[in-house]
Amino acid sequence: MFKRLFNINAKHTDGLSKVDYWKKWELFKLFDELHKGERLLIEIAINNFEDQFLKFKNDYIEELYEIEGNNVADFTRIWEWFKPTKEWEMLLGDKGKEIGDNVFRITDKWKRNQGFLLGTKVSLEKECGVVLDKSEDWIEYGLIRLDTDKENDIEDWRGLFGSFLDAGGQVINHDHEFKFINNDGTTKKASS
Repeated sequence: MFKRLFNINAKHTDGLSKVDYWKKWELFKLFDELHKGERLLIEIAINNFEDQFLKFKNDYIEELYEIEGNNVADFTRIWEWFKPTKEWEMLLGDKGKEIGDNVFRITDKWKRNQGFLLGTKVSLEKECGVVLDKSEDWIEYGLIRLDTDKENDIEDWRGLFGSFLDAGGQVINHDHEFKFINNDGTTKKASS
């Protein structure tokens, strides 16, 4: 049940117990933050009768309890709601900023470690890179532009996220600064 809930297979847990896995991905903190969000939405709903806000509040609470009840396979919907300029930020603004930042940080880290996503920073064998956009001939992410001075230093890991992890690959901090490439994989311009 646990593996199905988080859409992972045993090789991706690194032999961690369920509790250790929850600690690694900060899932205890995530649920604490989600319940803070629930309380904030209920508090604001006392004076906010806008249809869009009330619908979001109801959807949010329903999603939270479905996840806690193991009826939803992942946190993708929550991740989508908490992305910058999405529902949480648009509807709660500064009132929900701290909760929003915490939930997005945790769910983004979790989501990016479930498969390749555009803009994810990764490393393998001491080389760092960034996941590029899908191509016309392939609808999966997995082309990785390495941070080298070579013109087009790209590795193809499309459809091989599990193999990438098995080979020692990992998702790295989104704040990592590249030396030769920009965050979108384009080459940095030489200083004049």
